[in-house]
Amino acid sequence: MGEPEDCLRPLAAAVADLDLTGSLKSARSEPEIHFAQAVALLAAGDYGSAESAFVATRAQAADLPVAVASHTMLALALMYQHKWPELADLSSNSQLGLVDRQSVAGFERWGRAFAGVDTQVVTFALDPVSIPLSTTPLGTPTLRARINGKEFEFWLDTGSSLSVLSSDVAAEAGVSILGQESMSVRTFAGIAPVRPAALKRIAIGPIVITNTPVIVMDAGLMRVRADAHGVPVGGMPVDGIIGWDIIRRFDISLNYDKRTITLQRPEVLGTLGTTLQNLTWVGKPLVEVRTAVGGTMHFALDTGSQSSFVNASIVERIGVGTNNFSGRVFGLGGTEGQAGRVVPFMHVDVGGQSVLMRGLIVYAPACSGVINCDGILGSDIAQFGTLRIDATNGIFSIGAD
Repeated sequence: MGEPEDCLRPLAAAVADLDLTGSLKSARSEPEIHFAQAVALLAAGDYGSAESAFVATRAQAADLPVAVASHTMLALALMYQHKWPELADLSSNSQLGLVDRQSVAGFERWGRAFAGVDTQVVTFALDPVSIPLSTTPLGTPTLRARINGKEFEFWLDTGSSLSVLSSDVAAEAGVSILGQESMSVRTFAGIAPVRPAALKRIAIGPIVITNTPVIVMDAGLMRVRADAHGVPVGGMPVDGIIGWDIIRRFDISLNYDKRTITLQRPEVLGTLGTTLQNLTWVGKPLVEVRTAVGGTMHFALDTGSQSSFVNASIVERIGVGTNNFSGRVFGLGGTEGQAGRVVPFMHVDVGGQSVLMRGLIVYAPACSGVINCDGILGSDIAQFGTLRIDATNGIFSIGAD
């Protein structure tokens, strides 16, 4: 065994903060250096090279904590690339012990579920496509999409890794469930049972997407239940969710003033891995947010969230004040009461635009993998203008026409 786990803490902290320069400086051994380099490759969108690097750091025997972290990051990289057969066989190709492999058991189940799904293909229109943008009473952007000739209303949710269908919609559209195994996902209301399925074809305007892995959730859970914000008594049903797995395929602009969504084939601009990149994916899409005093934070981009949030662990670090807060936040499957703190205002630079964010709810720090986030950019960010999301080039901007 190499260095004890306690000695990994400087590297682990730098990686968790997505401090790529600090990660390399904190690395104290060859496995740590290679792991830091692999994370940098993933952040720069070089998924194939990152995958190969994590395979190598997972295989080394000198540093077990690095091998375990590499195993987790490899699972994320494979799932992002829809390499389902490789994900299904992840542990069988690992030298790690049973306990150390348990963290990726859920990923492997998804790999087995989708292993037979053909490669996802997007057929773009020749020109940019503009379609109507609607919003729910909670501010979540929605669009119309067709499945097997039937039209449904979908939330556009960057916070959902995979796209989702209501069980009622799946039945009406004739979408077949894959296998008999029930899976589970974490929702606003807690853990929910789901079933894997595959969309042979989904159309957004003239754009056609084939062979899309989706999860099917019981229609009773695909509802927003609330007594405020214009949500009807009895709740608001949700037909489905267009998740990050589809959103990232486009250069997409959401113009809330003109009520339009524009989708186009992204051009490769060469911005990944440069100072122009401010949007990266490392298990979730993260946007670089700069404070007024020059500090850098990373907020998860979640258009399915009603509000923006800030992690309690950074409130004191960036020197912002808080007020007591008691309110309610709404989401799929339930209504969650909130009582705690709120940042009344915070000046930040988001996507090159200086904005004054108000009412950021403070949430308790939560560790959800190797890399954490400092906050969440919710659907309320739309108040500042048009949002542009271009995952291919790692670009997020706000306020541009």
